[in-house]
This record gives sequence, structure tokens and C-alpha cells, in this order.
Amino acid sequence: MNIKNFIVGLRVIILCVFSSTFAQTPITITSSSTPSSGDTIRYSNSTPNGLDYSSTGQNYFWDFSNLNSINQDIYQYKAASQTPYAFYFIGLNKYGLKVADSIGAATFKFYDVYNFYQKTSSVFKTEGTGFKFNGIPLASYYSDDDELYQFPLNYNDRDSSTYAYSVSLGPTLSYSQKGYRINEVDGWGYIKTPYDSLACLRLVSTSYGEDSLNVNGFPVNFPNLQRSYKWLSTSEKIPVLEISGQLQNNNFTPTQVRFRDRYLSPIGINEIYERNKLKLFPNPSISEINIDFKEITSGVLSITNVFGKEIFNQKIINLEKIKIATSSFASGIYTINFINKSGKTIVSSFVKNND
Repeated sequence: MNIKNFIVGLRVIILCVFSSTFAQTPITITSSSTPSSGDTIRYSNSTPNGLDYSSTGQNYFWDFSNLNSINQDIYQYKAASQTPYAFYFIGLNKYGLKVADSIGAATFKFYDVYNFYQKTSSVFKTEGTGFKFNGIPLASYYSDDDELYQFPLNYNDRDSSTYAYSVSLGPTLSYSQKGYRINEVDGWGYIKTPYDSLACLRLVSTSYGEDSLNVNGFPVNFPNLQRSYKWLSTSEKIPVLEISGQLQNNNFTPTQVRFRDRYLSPIGINEIYERNKLKLFPNPSISEINIDFKEITSGVLSITNVFGKEIFNQKIINLEKIKIATSSFASGIYTINFINKSGKTIVSSFVKNND
């Protein structure tokens, strides 16, 4: 064996070993995987209809590739000095994120609502909130910070914390909130969205809160029970996917779906639907992958591994379905690219697991 063949063979061995462990080791989320001041992160909004948010487990594969982007927005984590509430937070190690244009109703409506965060190596928490009430910028510090994440986050971790804050809205009016949060990491594996396929932890965060409006010394209390399902990766700073909503009698009703995304022009948003034209099963795959084009078609189909190396290429002529043996594939994520006869590329992906 000459030296060139030896090096090539060694590279193949290294790649196979790396790939075989890639899908089988749970990740750890640390402070570096959460937002910092100055981060600008794009996401897409989708609908919760028909989403399976309850299934979870070890080395689990969540397939949310059929999510459609209704519209897009960005998170902008600004230094406190760059927000309307700099007077309250300037000089402190905090940064703000606008979370709503307005909340509330009628007389009790707040505008330009910001949360202010701080993170350390052990915690990412909300330390304050700011809003405009009757045109006046107001802010409140938490008397008991809301700890959103406690680090490091690993599979099977469970933590709880309390939170409380209060703000005066006038001589005879105040608003307050108190409660406790329970976080539980109940799954790990891979998540597939229109954005990417990523190793992740699944975190369930439930906030059992109570809001109170005090008028002339008479409090009016009402429950504020919220839950979110978050799929966290080590690279994306915000959840790859977050499904959030309200709890009532311990029943969860999803109201909002957001997933990490790249910029999509109006044409690009429409092109997401092209991802849905390949039906893959079983996914994850063990010995084979079936590809259903959903219609008789022709084109070129290729499969690449996580390193971008093409491991399969075949012309498709007037077929509706094709079966590909995957028993020789190493464990990991594989991308399918199908270029149809009109030149349009359809992209999908699957996970290969070994017994």
C-alpha cells in the first residue's frame, strides 16, 4: 500500500468513527449557547396545527421538516443603553430584548415591552422589564430573578426556581407578578426543521405564575400559567424550535411556534414547500430508506453525509418511489438532493441509526 492510499484509508476510518458516535451522544448546553448583547438572530413563525410536541426520549429523532414559514422576525439583544429604558439599566451588565409591541387591554395597556437579561457561567436569567404606560417609560427590577436556564443543562436534569417583581403605575395603582418555574430536560437526539438538522436537548419549561393588579389597595389576582417546549442546540443561541402556550387544568394549548431560520425572500418562503415533496420512511433508517416523490417524476438523486461527501447518486426515470439500502451507511445525518427534470432542487434529510 502506498502512502497516498494509506492516508485516504485513514481519513475514511476517522470519518466513520466520528459519524458512528455523532448520533449517539447527548449534548450539553452551557452559557455560551445562549444569547449575548449585540446578537441578532432570525426566526420564522409557524402554526401549531398538528404538531406532535409530546413525543420524546433518548436518541430521539423529531421531524419538523414540514413547518412552513408564515412570516419572519429577528431577536435583537441590545445593550441596555440602546433601549428606551437606558435610564433604569445603564451601567449594569444587562441587555434588553423587545418581547412585544403591546400587551394588556383598554386602560391597562403597556407598549414597547422589553425584558432585560443577564447571564453567567451558571445561569441565564431575566432581571428586569421595561414598558411604556400612558406614554411614560417605566421599568422594574425583579426582586427575585426569573432563572430561565441553569447550566450546565444535560439530559434528565430538572431544576426549579421562583421569581417576583412589582412596578408602580401611579399613586394608587401597581402591577406585580410572582410564581415559580420548573425546567426539565426530557429528551435528546436530533431535530429536523426547514432550517437544518441538529443535535439537540429537549427542555420543557413551565411557569406557574400569578399576576396582580392593585387599585387603591385592592388587589385583583389572576393566574398566568405558561409552558414551552424548547429544542436547544449548542450552536444556534435560541431554540431551534420553540412551541409555547397556556396551561389550564394541566392541559396545554399551543399558541405560538417559532423556529430558527435563515433569511427568506417572499420567493424563498414559497420554496420551503418544495421540501415537502419527498416523503421519507422509515426515518430514522436502519437498513433502508424509502423515498416517495408523491408523483411520477424524473431527475437526479444524490445523498451526502454530514461531511458533505456524496455517497449515492442515481438517475431517476419516470418513478414515483425508490428504495435505497442504508445498512452500509454509518450512523449520522444524511442530506438528499433531488434535481428534477425542470431543474428545481428538492432537499430533504434523514437520520441513519445502527442497531
